[in-house]
Amino acid sequence: MKRRQALKGLGAAGSLGFVGCSSPLGSSGVVLGRITVVNPSTTPATIRLAVEADDTLLDRRISLGPIDGDDGRARTTIAPTWSESRTEYTVWALYLDEDGERASASWEYTFTREDYERYYGDETADPGCIGAVVTVGGPSGSEYPPIGISPTRVADPCAASASE
Repeated sequence: MKRRQALKGLGAAGSLGFVGCSSPLGSSGVVLGRITVVNPSTTPATIRLAVEADDTLLDRRISLGPIDGDDGRARTTIAPTWSESRTEYTVWALYLDEDGERASASWEYTFTREDYERYYGDETADPGCIGAVVTVGGPSGSEYPPIGISPTRVADPCAASASE
């Protein structure tokens, strides 16, 4: 059994009496909404993006044109096709080369209840989930600059808007 799964199991067992989004104590989990992937660079980028909870929920290859490209593909939005279960979602990404092979180390971020509280804890309207932004490319001059993955505050992070 993986360490992460064992820890999640222990956390779930200790919080069974508090399951539900409206619970004042709640769990450490969150519902992950849509993911926006952005390439602010003038160089095209291809990545592999995955979303995991207890298993792999999304594993996709994404190609983005440069920010100044004519095709307007410097960003894309991925609608949440996974369950609306409250858990800890891990989003990870890495660069792929022209042959679709791994070209870099991977970067990852695990979304927790603390992220949700930081972005929406002071509001009376509970959006029910948190959005994510993945930033690839950048001005570092490196062929494979770091990939930024983080929570983000958006008006309706749970909306299943169409992918661009």
